[in-house]
Amino acid sequence: MMPNKKRKEVSLDQDTLVLLQIQAEKEGRKLKNYMEHILKEKANSFELTEEYKIMMDDMLNKHEKGKLHYISESEFRKLTARK
Repeated sequence: MMPNKKRKEVSLDQDTLVLLQIQAEKEGRKLKNYMEHILKEKANSFELTEEYKIMMDDMLNKHEKGKLHYISESEFRKLTARK
């Protein structure tokens, strides 16, 4: 059984799959395993930028001071519905 894993379908063009297959073989991996490996690497290499940290600190300060206005999901959907 897979611990806490979700299946996601990904559609790639044939050229991309051929290139990924070549890279997987160079590393001695199956294609699916190689794709999972590089996606995990990419996800784990994420670093927060200083601009993002500043923006989030500002949002947290506004939240603590009660200066943010929150809306419900249904209200949001009404406001963003296509017409």
